Amino acid sequence: MFKKSMKILLVGASSDIACDLFARYNNEYQFVRLSSNNDHSDIENFNIQDPSTYIDDENFDGIVYFPGTIVLKPFKQLSLETFQDDYNINVLGLLKILKFYESRLSDNSSLIFISTVAAKLGMPFHASISMCKSSIEALAKSLAAEWSPRVRINCIAPSLVETKLAKRFFRNDKQKEIMSERHPLKTTGTPEDISSAIEFLLSKKSKWITGQVLGVDGGMSTIKL
Repeated sequence: MFKKSMKILLVGASSDIACDLFARYNNEYQFVRLSSNNDHSDIENFNIQDPSTYIDDENFDGIVYFPGTIVLKPFKQLSLETFQDDYNINVLGLLKILKFYESRLSDNSSLIFISTVAAKLGMPFHASISMCKSSIEALAKSLAAEWSPRVRINCIAPSLVETKLAKRFFRNDKQKEIMSERHPLKTTGTPEDISSAIEFLLSKKSKWITGQVLGVDGGMSTIKL
């Protein structure tokens, strides 16, 4: 019988990208899923802020952290509570996962955090999310140095991807066209675009890559037409 090669923890496994990753690569990896949505979780009542609800398992070969937010408002309309909520989900939740599972990681593990193009490219109305995702990128680089060579850590920084989290940007064909035209490749992303990059960074194909931020953004962060 074929033995799945790597045991990967998916945190926030109900996201569209996580679901696509699970559907397309479940025959190759042993995925362990954590989500507040019990339909996409291997345990019930998971709460990212409560480590007592985590799966107390060991020998993970990788972790992918999906939880995120998209609160886009002018700075004057962003309350301190919004900043705190975004930080709790994007950064504090990740820190709690890392604290809990660091000792449970196998040698040559691969960790992947999801950032955003807005952490590199200044964009209006992104103050809260860009601040949080910039923190994640800095954390990834610092820990990649500290935990090397035992653990590899990288970020993926997408631009707009057509998911349920971003559905308000894809309400009609006109809106989709406007969003697509903002990208040099004249299209927005799909969950498969991101899950394929995640699988690459999880696999041995990326064994000499760590401390990097991979832009999967239709060229937005580096190309101006």
